[in-house]
Amino acid sequence: MKQIFNFCAVAVFVFTVLCSCAGNPPKDERELAEKAFADAEAGKDCDRENYLAAEELLNQAREEVNNKNYDKAKELFNAVKEKSDAIAKYYREHPDECMTEKDKKGNGEDDGSIKEENITSNDAADPSVDPKNPEMDFQIIHFEYNQYAVLEEDLPKIDIMAQWMMNFPERVVRIEGHADERGSNDYNLSLGEKRAMEVKNKLIQAGIDSARIKIVSYGEERPVDPASNEEAWFKNRRAEFKREN
Repeated sequence: MKQIFNFCAVAVFVFTVLCSCAGNPPKDERELAEKAFADAEAGKDCDRENYLAAEELLNQAREEVNNKNYDKAKELFNAVKEKSDAIAKYYREHPDECMTEKDKKGNGEDDGSIKEENITSNDAADPSVDPKNPEMDFQIIHFEYNQYAVLEEDLPKIDIMAQWMMNFPERVVRIEGHADERGSNDYNLSLGEKRAMEVKNKLIQAGIDSARIKIVSYGEERPVDPASNEEAWFKNRRAEFKREN
């Protein structure tokens, strides 16, 4: 009986040690890394290679958290912060090198306002997407796999949305970010939020007050197409505009 008791005691001790070694999720390191990466976005055009490397490290860190490999996740989050801080520092010290082609055009004469020529003739001819129509149908923004940058062909949709909000300054909209089914729930929620935020930032750049734009992420929870193929996944990788009032 004593031997059994001793064995159980040893087993409990080993289990306790193993649990303590597993550690806790690196909450502080993750918050610092996420913030640093968001701050580094301003310099992504002048240090694209390091920005993409930081993004990849961040994705790996999130996956390690999901897999409960907390020590590895902590190491990766610290690497993300270090690389992101370097990008942000470079941007602050070399702002001219980090200007986008749009910023450079006209030596800064472009005030960021929406231009009529950005709207295609097909959009202008369709009354359902007329920005002068208070009941205009809102168009959907789509994204490439694992990306949150707005596709070039979808920029006119944001231009139209910005014009609509300028025409109706009392209106408030909500941007809903979505992802396809691939990836963990936490990762897809984060990705959906980034997609919604990217669209929001485009509207802000166009002169829309940020207080009139709300965002929410649904991750993979609300697919428009339940199929598991490329066509369905592309439909589900989206940001949608909704009326708040």
